[in-house]
Amino acid sequence: MEVLAIKLVEGLLEELSKTHALSVSIAGPLKDSATVAFPTFLGGLVGGPGGAVLGAMAGTGILGISKALGYGDYKPLMTALREDFTEQERNNLYERLWERLEGFVSCPLNQAMSYSALTALSKTVEQNPEVMENIQNELKEALGKKNMGLC
Repeated sequence: MEVLAIKLVEGLLEELSKTHALSVSIAGPLKDSATVAFPTFLGGLVGGPGGAVLGAMAGTGILGISKALGYGDYKPLMTALREDFTEQERNNLYERLWERLEGFVSCPLNQAMSYSALTALSKTVEQNPEVMENIQNELKEALGKKNMGLC
């Protein structure tokens, strides 16, 4: 695969990460908050202010243990791709994404057109839900191999 195509796909993912299309989810932090809030609430119901403090300590302990075991480690997509994937794994992912994008690109790409191509790819993805779904499926598959998920 050409370096240009790899750079285009990487640029596309970065661009999509900045928009709502592949933005970082707030689901993880909400779960963490609920992990602490729920025992605090129950402790407060049962034991008043002292129970609420004990519940908060229990919830914080549960959250701490889950973090120590590796659950709830949230990273933006591009950070996860750069830190947790080897260069070969990233390039393989980019190749698979490029293969899915090629059917939607109607003009040849060369170095001089790389910026406009990135803009065109971004617009293509925004206008075609099928392309976005393909990208998300490839990312979910690749992240799933690393026991990670796309939020």
